[in-house]
Amino acid sequence: MFRTTARVLAVASLLVTAAAHAADGRVCTSDPSTGQELMKTFDAATAFTCEGMDGKHRISGLYKQGWTVAHVLPASRSDDGPIRTYWVLVIEKR
Repeated sequence: MFRTTARVLAVASLLVTAAAHAADGRVCTSDPSTGQELMKTFDAATAFTCEGMDGKHRISGLYKQGWTVAHVLPASRSDDGPIRTYWVLVIEKR
């Protein structure tokens, strides 16, 4: 009986700890470059579209909403002709 109770308490403790550290994460992308641009500048004015969020967002606005930037990555695509580059943010809220 004692071992079963100890195991249940240990599992419950792990679940509470995991829930306390859970975070919400999203991926945001900037508009792709035009054919004449190699890579758009990444600065405070860069606007991002984030999954599950309406409208365009700048980094300062994301921080005001409680999000933090976990990663910034350059990316590219060529699905519609020439290679176009853009920025990707991975954001998280704890």
